Amino acid sequence: ATTQGARPHEQEAKYLIDPNSPFRNEELYIPVVRHLLSAPYSTESQRTYAEYILPRLLLNRPGERAADFGLITPKGRRSSLYEVLEARHPQQTILFFSNPGCPNCKEITESLEAQAEVQTRIAAGELLVVNIYPDEDVEAWLDYLPNYPDSWVCGQDADQLLNSNTVYWLRAIPSLYLLDAEGRVVLKDATLEDILKYSVQR
Repeated sequence: ATTQGARPHEQEAKYLIDPNSPFRNEELYIPVVRHLLSAPYSTESQRTYAEYILPRLLLNRPGERAADFGLITPKGRRSSLYEVLEARHPQQTILFFSNPGCPNCKEITESLEAQAEVQTRIAAGELLVVNIYPDEDVEAWLDYLPNYPDSWVCGQDADQLLNSNTVYWLRAIPSLYLLDAEGRVVLKDATLEDILKYSVQR
């Protein structure tokens, strides 16, 4: 039931797409948004909201191949997500969007480094961490690079495409995705706990 005084989609949004909700599930929220677009009682503001958010919800859904994007390596070479994956052939890839100096990003980095099974799989070439800086302060990013493990692939979105919310919907940093061997999305914008649960499975 909808809380008294709330618009029809507000409670669903609170629980299903709020980044802080333990019940977050975009796949369950997509039908709600589609209903807002088609329902005769939807207000103009609700339809405007639905038209804005639906394309973002449909980006990189579980089971789909993750969208490719260009990146610049620390040495200034242009590459892309799929060039990296095709060169390494990992069974799984943790796609980690982060910012220099971000406390939560630092916690995730330290947690991944502390997981013996994760390190074993990285060393064996089975698991790859691709760490992407989506913003434009290249100097700050380069200065912070020594804080990332040498075994990770680090890159920066020099074209600033990621911040357009047309390729990935980065609602918050850090953001974690898990990809399979074909680059399909296993987990989208997931918690570190879920990433670790799935990334240690062979």
